[in-house]
Amino acid sequence: MNRPLTILAIFAHPDDEIGSGSTLAYYSDQGVRTVLICATRGEAATIFCDGCATPENLAQVRTRELECACAHIGIHELRWLDWPDGGIGSLPRGPAVAEIVRYVRELRPDVILTHPEHGLYPHPDHLALWEIVREAFSAVADPEEHPAAGPAWAPARLFTRALPQSIFEVAPGLKEFRVELNGQLLPFYATPDHEIDVIMRVEPWVERRMAAWACHRSQHNPKGFSATMPDGVRREMAANEHFLLAAARVPLPDGVSDDLLAGLDQSDAADDVEVAGPTALLRDELAWHRAFAEICERYGADQAEPRVAEVARRLFDAEQEIIHRLARGLRLIGESAGAVESDARLKAQGLQRQSPAEHLAFLRDQIAQAAARLRTWPAADAPVRDDSLIALIEAQRAQVVAVEQELQDAHPGPDARIG
Repeated sequence: MNRPLTILAIFAHPDDEIGSGSTLAYYSDQGVRTVLICATRGEAATIFCDGCATPENLAQVRTRELECACAHIGIHELRWLDWPDGGIGSLPRGPAVAEIVRYVRELRPDVILTHPEHGLYPHPDHLALWEIVREAFSAVADPEEHPAAGPAWAPARLFTRALPQSIFEVAPGLKEFRVELNGQLLPFYATPDHEIDVIMRVEPWVERRMAAWACHRSQHNPKGFSATMPDGVRREMAANEHFLLAAARVPLPDGVSDDLLAGLDQSDAADDVEVAGPTALLRDELAWHRAFAEICERYGADQAEPRVAEVARRLFDAEQEIIHRLARGLRLIGESAGAVESDARLKAQGLQRQSPAEHLAFLRDQIAQAAARLRTWPAADAPVRDDSLIALIEAQRAQVVAVEQELQDAHPGPDARIG
């Protein structure tokens, strides 16, 4: 029996869901099951309304506000962790991760949304929750991790919210705006537009997001980010919500940038999930890297842009070390690596790219996906999870990004962006 596709949003406070509100409303209307886990009741927040709340009842008020917002967005289920507002980072890490693992295994989402690594702005609760959710995403598919939390489940993707650099360019004062928290002034962080993985074009659902924000009356700071932003910019942000792919067991299909659930369907969302063991993981990854090395070798022979060819050759050299380690990992668990052929699909995709700019963008995107895959592998499996491999792949990505920046600096202008 098929089950509905499910998106699980995990955020720290009531009103954090607003930044994904149009997206969640859209998916709800498409028949996707949408679930929100709110870590705290927001009881330590400043009250910005006259007579609507007191410090003693703020938790109850913000609970009702979030329930109101969920009704407008169309969120089907709301769960509370009742963690301390402002104190997520002080929680014992192991039990906190186990609690998220338990919820994920119970709810069985296909996609998870949460705060980015930098929090969008560095609220300690945002930063801590990101770390907890990221660790839980890796652990939840391993039946040996947190066995008391229920049967293993393998969510396909983990996304985080993002603010694109282009918004900072059109929103006056956003670069200088600071969130005041416990005497600190916290800045918002931008993500370069070319690093954004998904832009949800959800303009028809903007009014639902706006209505949800109206529910959070206690948090309507007259000097806050939303209140001081020009209305056109505020609506633009609500109509185009941006996300980064933080980790993936099922990569986004090539070329897809407007659907968090691309490539997933109900027939794939079976009630029972077979979690790949170390042999399958290593064989698949070895096939991928053999294909990627062949692509790098081909790109390295193209002299249309010597700097791109040079970085491709350096990547080819690094891939030999990665392939050697993966093959050794297979041998350590008694498997042969000789029969593992290169991934024909990846190779075909790579060789379809014609220009140096397309080559560089393809290399950058594929390296990022490879690093994300490796991070989801079980840490307990020494032949499989090799953090030094992750570091090596991240160094490859840094080389590509540096060449992209070098070419952009050399050819400034609207057509200069690589990828």
